Amino acid sequence: MTIRKNLIQPKTSRSWLIILALELLAIPVLGLVLVWGGIERTDTTYFINIAQNEVRDKLALRAKLEVEKERLLSPYELRRKAEEFGMHEPHQGQVRRMELK
Repeated sequence: MTIRKNLIQPKTSRSWLIILALELLAIPVLGLVLVWGGIERTDTTYFINIAQNEVRDKLALRAKLEVEKERLLSPYELRRKAEEFGMHEPHQGQVRRMELK
């Protein structure tokens, strides 16, 4: 009967204490990993938003500069600036064309 008793009842050992200790150590480590991952994600999102705002501002500035360039190169504006500096249309024979070879 003693042999049968030993087979039915498991041996009590300290292995469950080791497993419990490992689990108790793993819980805070996993918590720290999750918190750190969340902080990194938030930090990355913040810098992505800053970069997107910079790109948006630069695109808006480029569009404004293109409009200003077109305004300054308009025939009306060029004629007005030429008159302001005392320039006039060239007389016949004053313009020479050069051919590229």
